[in-house]
Amino acid sequence: MALALLTAEQFTVLAVVGLLVGVPLFVVAVLGVVSGYIRYDAARRFEDVEAQTNEEHPAPDSPSER
Repeated sequence: MALALLTAEQFTVLAVVGLLVGVPLFVVAVLGVVSGYIRYDAARRFEDVEAQTNEEHPAPDSPSER
């Protein structure tokens, strides 16, 4: 019912302001989620590769074994 109190021009201005604020916030949120997932996936893959490398070429236990 509150929208009935606005004129067509006021409603248009309110809609434009909502879009000017809402769309960039949505885009930033999507980019943040995608960026977070990429960072998480990269860290997980790095750990897997590091574990495989350590299995293939184990590090010496002490400096005297070098």
